[in-house]
Amino acid sequence: MLICLGGLFDGDLFVRALTWFGGKTVYSGGGFVSEVKPEHRLPPSNPTFRGNLVVSEGTVSSTAILSQSDGILLQELPFAVELKKFIVEYYPTGMPKLFASDIVIHDKETGESKEERIEVNHPASYRGVQIYQSSFDDGGSRVKLKALPMAGGAKSFEVEGTIGSSSQITNGDEKLTLEYTALRVINVENMTNDAGGSGADVRKVDLRQALNSRLGAADKTPTQREMRNVGPSITYKLRDEAGQAREFHNYMLPVDTGDGTPVFLLGVRTATSEPFRYLRLPADEDGSMEGFVRLRAALHDPAMRERAVRRYVLKAVDPQRPELVEQLTASASRAVGLFAGAETVGGRQVSGLQAISDFMETAVPEAERERAAEVLLRILNGTLLELSTLARETQGKPPLVESEATARFMTQGVLALSDISLYPAPVTFQLDDFTQVQASVFQVARAPGKNVVYLGCLLLILGVFAMLYVRERRLWVWVAPDGTGAKATMALSTNRKTLDADREFEQLRSKLLTIP
Repeated sequence: MLICLGGLFDGDLFVRALTWFGGKTVYSGGGFVSEVKPEHRLPPSNPTFRGNLVVSEGTVSSTAILSQSDGILLQELPFAVELKKFIVEYYPTGMPKLFASDIVIHDKETGESKEERIEVNHPASYRGVQIYQSSFDDGGSRVKLKALPMAGGAKSFEVEGTIGSSSQITNGDEKLTLEYTALRVINVENMTNDAGGSGADVRKVDLRQALNSRLGAADKTPTQREMRNVGPSITYKLRDEAGQAREFHNYMLPVDTGDGTPVFLLGVRTATSEPFRYLRLPADEDGSMEGFVRLRAALHDPAMRERAVRRYVLKAVDPQRPELVEQLTASASRAVGLFAGAETVGGRQVSGLQAISDFMETAVPEAERERAAEVLLRILNGTLLELSTLARETQGKPPLVESEATARFMTQGVLALSDISLYPAPVTFQLDDFTQVQASVFQVARAPGKNVVYLGCLLLILGVFAMLYVRERRLWVWVAPDGTGAKATMALSTNRKTLDADREFEQLRSKLLTIP
Protein backbone atom coordinates (compact mmCIF):
# COMPACT_ATOMS: atom_id res chain seq x y z
CA MET A 1 0.00 0.00 0.00
CA LEU A 2 2.79 2.39 0.90
CA ILE A 3 4.66 1.59 -2.33
CA CYS A 4 1.56 2.28 -4.42
CA LEU A 5 0.92 5.50 -2.51
CA GLY A 6 4.51 6.68 -3.05
CA GLY A 7 4.33 5.84 -6.76
CA LEU A 8 1.10 7.80 -6.99
CA PHE A 9 2.76 10.84 -5.39
CA ASP A 10 5.74 10.67 -7.78
CA GLY A 11 3.58 10.21 -10.88
CA ASP A 12 1.94 12.96 -12.86
CA LEU A 13 -0.98 13.33 -10.43
CA PHE A 14 -0.01 16.82 -9.33
CA VAL A 15 0.83 17.89 -12.89
CA ARG A 16 -2.60 16.77 -14.05
CA ALA A 17 -4.20 18.51 -11.10
CA LEU A 18 -2.53 21.78 -12.12
CA THR A 19 -3.83 21.39 -15.67
CA TRP A 20 -7.35 20.48 -14.46
CA PHE A 21 -7.80 22.95 -11.62
CA GLY A 22 -4.87 25.37 -11.84
CA GLY A 23 -5.59 26.89 -15.25
CA LYS A 24 -2.50 25.37 -16.92
CA THR A 25 -2.66 24.07 -20.49
CA VAL A 26 -0.38 21.92 -22.64
CA TYR A 27 1.70 23.78 -25.23
CA SER A 28 1.85 22.21 -28.69
CA GLY A 29 3.49 24.97 -30.74
CA GLY A 30 7.09 25.86 -31.54
CA GLY A 31 9.49 28.74 -31.04
CA PHE A 32 11.74 29.83 -28.20
CA VAL A 33 11.17 28.85 -24.58
CA SER A 34 11.17 32.50 -23.54
CA GLU A 35 8.18 33.15 -25.81
CA VAL A 36 5.93 30.53 -24.20
CA LYS A 37 3.06 32.13 -22.26
CA PRO A 38 2.58 31.73 -18.46
CA GLU A 39 -0.44 29.43 -18.79
CA HIS A 40 1.93 26.73 -20.09
CA ARG A 41 4.41 27.09 -17.21
CA LEU A 42 4.25 25.23 -13.91
CA PRO A 43 5.34 27.07 -10.73
CA PRO A 44 8.54 26.19 -8.82
CA SER A 45 6.36 25.07 -5.90
CA ASN A 46 5.10 22.07 -7.90
CA PRO A 47 5.65 19.22 -5.41
CA THR A 48 6.51 16.54 -7.96
CA PHE A 49 7.75 16.53 -11.56
CA ARG A 50 10.24 14.86 -13.90
CA GLY A 51 11.55 16.56 -17.03
CA ASN A 52 14.56 17.36 -19.20
CA LEU A 53 16.83 20.38 -18.97
CA VAL A 54 19.10 21.23 -21.91
CA VAL A 55 22.01 23.58 -21.20
CA SER A 56 24.68 24.63 -23.71
CA GLU A 57 28.25 25.36 -22.68
CA GLY A 58 28.56 28.88 -21.30
CA THR A 59 24.80 29.38 -20.94
CA VAL A 60 22.30 29.27 -18.06
CA SER A 61 18.89 27.59 -18.02
CA SER A 62 16.19 27.29 -15.35
CA THR A 63 13.25 25.83 -17.31
CA ALA A 64 12.69 22.09 -17.67
CA ILE A 65 10.53 20.49 -20.35
CA LEU A 66 7.87 18.00 -19.29
CA SER A 67 6.68 15.82 -22.16
CA GLN A 68 2.94 15.20 -22.39
CA SER A 69 0.91 13.05 -24.75
CA ASP A 70 -0.29 16.08 -26.74
CA GLY A 71 2.56 18.55 -26.23
CA ILE A 72 4.79 19.87 -23.47
CA LEU A 73 4.65 21.80 -20.21
CA LEU A 74 7.42 24.04 -18.93
CA GLN A 75 8.52 23.59 -15.33
CA GLU A 76 10.16 26.57 -13.65
CA LEU A 77 12.97 25.53 -11.31
CA PRO A 78 13.85 27.31 -8.04
CA PHE A 79 17.42 27.58 -9.32
CA ALA A 80 19.33 28.05 -12.57
CA VAL A 81 21.96 25.67 -13.96
CA GLU A 82 25.06 27.05 -15.70
CA LEU A 83 27.13 24.61 -17.74
CA LYS A 84 30.81 25.48 -17.52
CA LYS A 85 32.14 22.48 -19.46
CA PHE A 86 30.84 19.20 -20.80
CA ILE A 87 33.27 16.28 -20.90
CA VAL A 88 32.80 13.12 -22.97
CA GLU A 89 35.29 10.28 -23.34
CA TYR A 90 35.08 7.40 -25.80
CA TYR A 91 36.07 3.76 -25.96
CA PRO A 92 38.27 2.66 -28.91
CA THR A 93 35.08 1.39 -30.56
CA GLY A 94 33.64 4.91 -30.58
CA MET A 95 31.06 4.24 -27.87
CA PRO A 96 30.87 6.95 -25.18
CA LYS A 97 32.67 5.92 -21.98
CA LEU A 98 32.06 8.92 -19.74
CA PHE A 99 29.56 11.77 -19.59
CA ALA A 100 30.43 14.50 -17.11
CA SER A 101 29.21 18.06 -16.65
CA ASP A 102 30.85 20.76 -14.57
CA ILE A 103 27.98 23.02 -13.52
CA VAL A 104 27.21 25.95 -11.25
CA ILE A 105 23.83 26.04 -9.50
CA HIS A 106 22.51 29.57 -8.92
CA ASP A 107 19.78 29.91 -6.28
CA LYS A 108 17.11 32.36 -7.41
CA GLU A 109 16.05 33.39 -3.91
CA THR A 110 19.35 33.74 -2.06
CA GLY A 111 21.70 34.32 -4.99
CA GLU A 112 23.95 31.55 -3.67
CA SER A 113 26.16 29.71 -6.18
CA LYS A 114 27.27 26.11 -5.79
CA GLU A 115 29.64 24.20 -8.07
CA GLU A 116 28.89 20.55 -8.81
CA ARG A 117 30.15 17.79 -11.08
CA ILE A 118 27.49 15.47 -12.46
CA GLU A 119 28.24 12.09 -14.00
CA VAL A 120 26.10 9.15 -15.04
CA ASN A 121 24.88 7.44 -11.83
CA HIS A 122 26.31 10.32 -9.79
CA PRO A 123 23.57 12.97 -9.64
CA ALA A 124 23.50 16.25 -7.77
CA SER A 125 20.75 17.33 -5.38
CA TYR A 126 19.64 20.85 -4.58
CA ARG A 127 16.53 21.98 -2.70
CA GLY A 128 14.87 18.60 -3.09
CA VAL A 129 15.48 18.42 -6.84
CA GLN A 130 17.69 15.64 -8.20
CA ILE A 131 19.81 16.51 -11.28
CA TYR A 132 20.86 13.49 -13.35
CA GLN A 133 23.21 13.33 -16.33
CA SER A 134 20.97 11.98 -19.09
CA SER A 135 22.64 12.60 -22.44
CA PHE A 136 24.38 15.24 -24.54
CA ASP A 137 23.57 17.17 -27.68
CA ASP A 138 24.89 19.90 -29.93
CA GLY A 139 24.64 23.28 -28.29
CA GLY A 140 24.73 25.37 -31.44
CA SER A 141 28.11 24.66 -33.02
CA ARG A 142 29.19 27.11 -35.69
CA VAL A 143 30.21 25.58 -39.01
CA LYS A 144 31.78 26.91 -42.18
CA LEU A 145 30.90 25.00 -45.34
CA LYS A 146 32.42 25.15 -48.80
CA ALA A 147 29.88 24.60 -51.57
CA LEU A 148 30.95 22.47 -54.53
CA PRO A 149 28.51 22.80 -57.48
CA MET A 150 27.72 19.50 -59.12
CA ALA A 151 27.20 21.07 -62.56
CA GLY A 152 30.22 21.94 -64.64
CA GLY A 153 31.24 25.55 -65.06
CA ALA A 154 29.72 26.82 -61.80
CA LYS A 155 31.91 28.38 -59.12
CA SER A 156 32.22 27.31 -55.51
CA PHE A 157 31.24 29.55 -52.61
CA GLU A 158 31.17 29.49 -48.80
CA VAL A 159 28.34 29.58 -46.27
CA GLU A 160 28.36 29.81 -42.48
CA GLY A 161 25.69 28.76 -40.04
CA THR A 162 24.82 27.27 -36.68
CA ILE A 163 23.65 23.73 -36.04
CA GLY A 164 19.89 23.86 -35.74
CA SER A 165 19.51 26.91 -37.98
CA SER A 166 19.09 27.28 -41.74
CA SER A 167 20.24 29.43 -44.69
CA GLN A 168 18.69 30.34 -48.02
CA ILE A 169 20.68 29.59 -51.18
CA THR A 170 19.78 30.01 -54.84
CA ASN A 171 21.27 29.63 -58.29
CA GLY A 172 18.88 32.14 -59.83
CA ASP A 173 16.22 29.68 -60.94
CA GLU A 174 15.94 27.33 -57.97
CA LYS A 175 15.71 28.36 -54.32
CA LEU A 176 16.78 25.89 -51.63
CA THR A 177 16.84 25.96 -47.84
CA LEU A 178 20.03 24.64 -46.27
CA GLU A 179 19.25 23.17 -42.82
CA TYR A 180 22.25 22.51 -40.58
CA THR A 181 21.28 19.26 -38.85
CA ALA A 182 24.24 17.81 -36.97
CA LEU A 183 27.99 18.04 -36.47
CA ARG A 184 29.89 14.92 -35.44
CA VAL A 185 33.49 15.52 -34.43
CA ILE A 186 34.32 11.83 -33.91
CA ASN A 187 33.28 9.09 -36.34
CA VAL A 188 34.69 5.68 -35.45
CA GLU A 189 34.04 3.19 -38.24
CA ASN A 190 34.96 -0.45 -38.79
CA MET A 191 37.57 -0.31 -41.57
CA THR A 192 38.22 -4.06 -41.76
CA ASN A 193 39.18 -5.18 -45.25
CA ASP A 194 38.46 -8.90 -44.96
CA ALA A 195 38.29 -10.78 -48.19
CA GLY A 196 37.15 -13.86 -46.35
CA GLY A 197 38.11 -17.44 -46.90
CA SER A 198 36.42 -20.68 -47.85
CA GLY A 199 35.99 -23.30 -45.18
CA ALA A 200 36.13 -25.95 -47.87
CA ASP A 201 39.90 -25.49 -48.13
CA VAL A 202 41.21 -27.74 -45.33
CA ARG A 203 44.53 -25.90 -45.32
CA LYS A 204 42.72 -22.79 -44.05
CA VAL A 205 40.65 -24.53 -41.34
CA ASP A 206 42.02 -23.91 -37.83
CA LEU A 207 39.66 -25.50 -35.28
CA ARG A 208 41.23 -23.79 -32.27
CA GLN A 209 41.04 -20.35 -33.89
CA ALA A 210 37.48 -21.00 -35.04
CA LEU A 211 36.40 -21.95 -31.51
CA ASN A 212 38.21 -19.05 -29.85
CA SER A 213 36.66 -16.58 -32.27
CA ARG A 214 33.14 -17.78 -31.49
CA LEU A 215 33.38 -18.54 -27.77
CA GLY A 216 34.13 -16.23 -24.88
CA ALA A 217 32.90 -12.66 -24.76
CA ALA A 218 29.50 -11.92 -26.22
CA ASP A 219 30.85 -9.26 -28.58
CA LYS A 220 33.35 -11.53 -30.35
CA THR A 221 33.00 -11.99 -34.08
CA PRO A 222 34.73 -14.41 -36.47
CA THR A 223 36.62 -11.44 -38.00
CA GLN A 224 38.86 -8.94 -36.29
CA ARG A 225 37.46 -5.42 -36.40
CA GLU A 226 39.70 -2.48 -37.24
CA MET A 227 38.11 0.55 -35.60
CA ARG A 228 39.36 3.89 -36.89
CA ASN A 229 38.34 7.48 -36.32
CA VAL A 230 37.75 8.93 -39.79
CA GLY A 231 37.31 12.50 -38.58
CA PRO A 232 34.49 15.04 -38.40
CA SER A 233 31.37 15.02 -40.53
CA ILE A 234 28.47 17.35 -41.25
CA THR A 235 24.83 16.36 -41.72
CA TYR A 236 22.47 18.76 -43.43
CA LYS A 237 19.24 18.88 -45.41
CA LEU A 238 18.41 20.62 -48.66
CA ARG A 239 14.73 21.53 -48.84
CA ASP A 240 13.12 22.78 -52.06
CA GLU A 241 10.30 25.28 -52.41
CA ALA A 242 7.72 22.48 -52.29
CA GLY A 243 8.98 21.41 -48.86
CA GLN A 244 10.62 18.17 -50.05
CA ALA A 245 13.98 17.52 -48.40
CA ARG A 246 16.93 15.19 -48.86
CA GLU A 247 19.45 14.49 -46.12
CA PHE A 248 23.20 14.58 -46.77
CA HIS A 249 26.13 13.32 -44.70
CA ASN A 250 29.61 14.44 -45.81
CA TYR A 251 32.95 13.69 -44.20
CA MET A 252 35.46 16.48 -43.74
CA LEU A 253 38.62 14.44 -44.40
CA PRO A 254 39.41 11.87 -47.10
CA VAL A 255 38.91 8.26 -46.06
CA ASP A 256 40.93 5.26 -47.22
CA THR A 257 38.26 2.62 -47.80
CA GLY A 258 40.78 -0.19 -48.26
CA ASP A 259 42.00 0.04 -51.86
CA GLY A 260 44.71 2.60 -51.14
CA THR A 261 42.84 5.55 -52.69
CA PRO A 262 41.71 8.22 -50.19
CA VAL A 263 38.27 9.48 -51.16
CA PHE A 264 35.83 12.09 -49.92
CA LEU A 265 32.53 10.43 -48.98
CA LEU A 266 29.37 12.36 -49.87
CA GLY A 267 26.32 10.57 -48.48
CA VAL A 268 22.70 11.12 -49.45
CA ARG A 269 19.33 9.57 -48.60
CA THR A 270 15.73 10.55 -49.26
CA ALA A 271 14.26 9.15 -46.01
CA THR A 272 15.62 8.68 -42.50
CA SER A 273 14.69 4.99 -42.63
CA GLU A 274 17.11 4.44 -45.53
CA PRO A 275 20.90 4.03 -45.29
CA PHE A 276 23.16 6.67 -46.82
CA ARG A 277 24.45 6.07 -50.36
CA TYR A 278 27.90 7.57 -50.94
CA LEU A 279 29.51 9.30 -53.88
CA ARG A 280 33.31 8.88 -53.71
CA LEU A 281 35.45 11.76 -54.94
CA PRO A 282 39.21 11.05 -55.07
CA ALA A 283 41.59 13.20 -53.03
CA ASP A 284 44.63 14.67 -54.76
CA GLU A 285 48.20 14.63 -53.51
CA ASP A 286 47.39 17.53 -51.14
CA GLY A 287 44.48 15.64 -49.58
CA SER A 288 41.86 17.97 -51.05
CA MET A 289 39.11 17.96 -53.68
CA GLU A 290 40.85 20.58 -55.80
CA GLY A 291 42.40 18.06 -58.18
CA PHE A 292 39.02 16.49 -58.93
CA VAL A 293 37.31 19.90 -59.15
CA ARG A 294 39.87 21.07 -61.73
CA LEU A 295 39.40 17.89 -63.76
CA ARG A 296 35.61 18.23 -63.66
CA ALA A 297 35.75 21.88 -64.75
CA ALA A 298 38.13 21.04 -67.60
CA LEU A 299 35.85 18.21 -68.76
CA HIS A 300 32.98 20.67 -69.25
CA ASP A 301 35.17 23.16 -71.17
CA PRO A 302 35.05 22.39 -74.95
CA ALA A 303 38.33 24.23 -75.61
CA MET A 304 40.13 22.23 -72.91
CA ARG A 305 38.72 18.97 -74.27
CA GLU A 306 39.97 19.85 -77.76
CA ARG A 307 43.47 20.66 -76.49
CA ALA A 308 43.57 17.44 -74.47
CA VAL A 309 42.58 15.42 -77.55
CA ARG A 310 45.35 16.99 -79.63
CA ARG A 311 47.96 16.31 -76.95
CA TYR A 312 46.82 12.73 -76.56
CA VAL A 313 46.89 12.09 -80.32
CA LEU A 314 50.40 13.52 -80.63
CA LYS A 315 51.65 11.15 -77.93
CA ALA A 316 49.72 8.09 -79.10
CA VAL A 317 50.31 8.18 -82.90
CA ASP A 318 53.57 7.00 -84.37
CA PRO A 319 55.11 9.85 -86.41
CA GLN A 320 55.72 7.32 -89.17
CA ARG A 321 51.93 6.86 -89.57
CA PRO A 322 50.38 10.34 -89.85
CA GLU A 323 47.30 8.90 -91.57
CA LEU A 324 46.06 7.70 -88.15
CA VAL A 325 45.94 11.22 -86.67
CA GLU A 326 42.58 12.19 -88.11
CA GLN A 327 40.95 8.86 -87.22
CA LEU A 328 42.25 8.85 -83.63
CA THR A 329 41.31 12.51 -83.19
CA ALA A 330 37.74 11.76 -84.19
CA SER A 331 37.55 8.74 -81.87
CA ALA A 332 39.04 10.63 -78.91
CA SER A 333 36.76 13.64 -79.47
CA ARG A 334 33.74 11.36 -79.67
CA ALA A 335 34.74 9.46 -76.49
CA VAL A 336 35.40 12.50 -74.32
CA GLY A 337 32.35 14.30 -75.73
CA LEU A 338 30.08 11.40 -74.87
CA PHE A 339 31.60 11.14 -71.41
CA ALA A 340 31.07 14.86 -70.76
CA GLY A 341 27.44 14.70 -71.93
CA ALA A 342 28.07 17.06 -74.85
CA GLU A 343 26.44 14.65 -77.34
CA THR A 344 23.07 12.97 -77.35
CA VAL A 345 22.73 9.20 -77.67
CA GLY A 346 19.51 7.86 -79.12
CA GLY A 347 17.87 11.24 -78.59
CA ARG A 348 18.68 11.23 -74.86
CA GLN A 349 21.06 13.49 -72.97
CA VAL A 350 23.32 11.16 -70.97
CA SER A 351 26.87 11.35 -69.73
CA GLY A 352 29.53 9.26 -68.05
CA LEU A 353 30.10 5.61 -68.65
CA GLN A 354 26.40 5.17 -69.30
CA ALA A 355 26.74 7.35 -72.42
CA ILE A 356 29.65 5.20 -73.62
CA SER A 357 27.59 2.05 -73.06
CA ASP A 358 24.52 3.44 -74.87
CA PHE A 359 26.67 4.54 -77.80
CA MET A 360 28.24 1.09 -78.12
CA GLU A 361 24.80 -0.56 -78.19
CA THR A 362 23.48 1.75 -80.91
CA ALA A 363 26.55 2.23 -83.15
CA VAL A 364 28.65 -0.95 -82.86
CA PRO A 365 27.63 -4.48 -83.94
CA GLU A 366 27.24 -6.89 -81.06
CA ALA A 367 30.12 -9.10 -82.16
CA GLU A 368 32.57 -6.18 -82.08
CA ARG A 369 31.36 -4.41 -78.93
CA GLU A 370 33.77 -5.98 -76.47
CA ARG A 371 36.89 -5.10 -78.48
CA ALA A 372 35.56 -1.66 -79.44
CA ALA A 373 34.66 -0.87 -75.82
CA GLU A 374 38.17 -1.79 -74.68
CA VAL A 375 39.75 0.49 -77.28
CA LEU A 376 37.35 3.36 -76.59
CA LEU A 377 37.92 3.22 -72.82
CA ARG A 378 41.69 3.20 -73.35
CA ILE A 379 41.36 6.30 -75.52
CA LEU A 380 39.07 7.93 -72.93
CA ASN A 381 41.45 7.28 -70.04
CA GLY A 382 44.41 8.67 -72.00
CA THR A 383 42.49 11.79 -72.98
CA LEU A 384 41.30 12.39 -69.40
CA LEU A 385 44.90 12.09 -68.18
CA GLU A 386 45.96 14.79 -70.62
CA LEU A 387 42.93 16.83 -69.55
CA SER A 388 44.06 16.58 -65.92
CA THR A 389 47.55 17.69 -66.91
CA LEU A 390 46.16 20.73 -68.74
CA ALA A 391 43.97 21.60 -65.75
CA ARG A 392 46.98 21.44 -63.42
CA GLU A 393 49.03 23.64 -65.76
CA THR A 394 46.37 26.36 -65.61
CA GLN A 395 46.85 26.42 -61.83
CA GLY A 396 50.65 26.41 -62.05
CA LYS A 397 51.00 22.84 -60.78
CA PRO A 398 53.34 20.20 -62.22
CA PRO A 399 51.80 17.32 -64.20
CA LEU A 400 51.03 14.05 -62.50
CA VAL A 401 53.88 11.55 -62.60
CA GLU A 402 53.15 8.08 -63.88
CA SER A 403 52.78 5.93 -60.78
CA GLU A 404 50.39 3.52 -59.10
CA ALA A 405 48.92 6.36 -57.01
CA THR A 406 48.23 8.39 -60.16
CA ALA A 407 46.57 5.39 -61.80
CA ARG A 408 44.34 4.89 -58.74
CA PHE A 409 43.45 8.59 -58.68
CA MET A 410 42.48 8.62 -62.34
CA THR A 411 40.50 5.38 -62.05
CA GLN A 412 38.49 6.70 -59.12
CA GLY A 413 38.21 10.07 -60.86
CA VAL A 414 36.65 8.48 -63.96
CA LEU A 415 34.13 6.62 -61.78
CA ALA A 416 33.30 9.77 -59.82
CA LEU A 417 32.87 11.86 -62.99
CA SER A 418 30.54 9.19 -64.30
CA ASP A 419 28.44 9.03 -61.11
CA ILE A 420 28.34 12.74 -60.33
CA SER A 421 25.57 13.30 -62.87
CA LEU A 422 23.33 11.08 -60.72
CA TYR A 423 23.88 13.18 -57.59
CA PRO A 424 20.37 14.41 -56.62
CA ALA A 425 21.38 17.98 -55.73
CA PRO A 426 22.89 20.87 -57.68
CA VAL A 427 25.47 21.48 -54.98
CA THR A 428 27.23 19.61 -52.17
CA PHE A 429 28.76 21.11 -49.03
CA GLN A 430 32.10 20.16 -47.55
CA LEU A 431 32.91 20.92 -43.92
CA ASP A 432 35.71 23.50 -44.05
CA ASP A 433 35.92 24.66 -40.42
CA PHE A 434 33.87 24.46 -37.23
CA THR A 435 33.68 25.66 -33.64
CA GLN A 436 32.09 22.98 -31.50
CA VAL A 437 29.64 23.98 -28.77
CA GLN A 438 28.30 21.08 -26.75
CA ALA A 439 25.15 20.89 -24.66
CA SER A 440 24.33 18.68 -21.72
CA VAL A 441 20.93 17.08 -21.28
CA PHE A 442 19.92 16.72 -17.62
CA GLN A 443 16.95 14.99 -16.12
CA VAL A 444 15.58 16.98 -13.20
CA ALA A 445 13.14 15.35 -10.81
CA ARG A 446 11.42 16.18 -7.56
CA ALA A 447 10.13 12.96 -6.01
CA PRO A 448 8.83 13.38 -2.44
CA GLY A 449 7.13 10.01 -2.59
CA LYS A 450 10.39 8.14 -2.77
CA ASN A 451 10.74 8.14 1.03
CA VAL A 452 7.30 6.56 1.27
CA VAL A 453 8.35 3.96 -1.29
CA TYR A 454 11.56 3.27 0.63
CA LEU A 455 9.54 2.79 3.85
CA GLY A 456 7.16 0.43 2.06
CA CYS A 457 10.12 -1.55 0.67
CA LEU A 458 11.67 -1.77 4.15
CA LEU A 459 8.44 -3.08 5.63
CA LEU A 460 8.10 -5.51 2.75
CA ILE A 461 11.59 -6.87 3.40
CA LEU A 462 10.88 -7.17 7.11
CA GLY A 463 7.68 -9.04 6.31
CA VAL A 464 9.52 -11.47 4.05
CA PHE A 465 12.08 -12.22 6.77
CA ALA A 466 9.26 -12.55 9.32
CA MET A 467 7.60 -15.13 7.10
CA LEU A 468 10.88 -17.04 6.91
CA TYR A 469 11.94 -16.94 10.57
CA VAL A 470 8.68 -16.49 12.55
CA ARG A 471 6.64 -19.69 12.75
CA GLU A 472 2.92 -19.45 12.26
CA ARG A 473 0.84 -21.76 14.49
CA ARG A 474 -2.91 -22.18 14.82
CA LEU A 475 -4.69 -24.13 17.58
CA TRP A 476 -8.25 -25.45 17.40
CA VAL A 477 -10.22 -26.94 20.32
CA TRP A 478 -13.63 -28.43 19.53
CA VAL A 479 -15.88 -29.00 22.56
CA ALA A 480 -19.02 -31.08 22.00
CA PRO A 481 -21.60 -32.49 24.47
CA ASP A 482 -21.09 -36.15 25.39
CA GLY A 483 -23.84 -37.61 27.51
CA THR A 484 -23.79 -35.82 30.87
CA GLY A 485 -20.36 -34.36 30.14
CA ALA A 486 -18.41 -32.93 27.22
CA LYS A 487 -15.88 -34.17 24.73
CA ALA A 488 -12.94 -32.00 23.60
CA THR A 489 -10.96 -32.44 20.38
CA MET A 490 -7.77 -30.43 19.74
CA ALA A 491 -5.79 -29.76 16.51
CA LEU A 492 -2.61 -27.77 15.77
CA SER A 493 -1.55 -26.33 12.39
CA THR A 494 1.90 -24.99 11.53
CA ASN A 495 3.52 -23.85 8.28
CA ARG A 496 6.53 -26.14 8.83
CA LYS A 497 6.56 -29.65 10.23
CA THR A 498 9.26 -29.85 12.91
CA LEU A 499 10.02 -31.91 16.02
CA ASP A 500 9.37 -28.83 18.15
CA ALA A 501 5.85 -28.59 16.73
CA ASP A 502 5.12 -32.23 17.66
CA ARG A 503 6.58 -31.75 21.15
CA GLU A 504 4.60 -28.55 21.65
CA PHE A 505 1.36 -30.25 20.55
CA GLU A 506 1.89 -33.05 23.08
CA GLN A 507 2.48 -30.52 25.85
CA LEU A 508 -0.67 -28.60 24.98
CA ARG A 509 -2.72 -31.79 24.73
CA SER A 510 -1.55 -33.04 28.10
CA LYS A 511 -2.25 -29.70 29.81
CA LEU A 512 -5.58 -28.93 28.17
CA LEU A 513 -7.19 -32.29 27.71
CA THR A 514 -5.95 -34.29 30.73
CA ILE A 515 -8.70 -34.88 33.31
CA PRO A 516 -7.58 -33.75 36.78
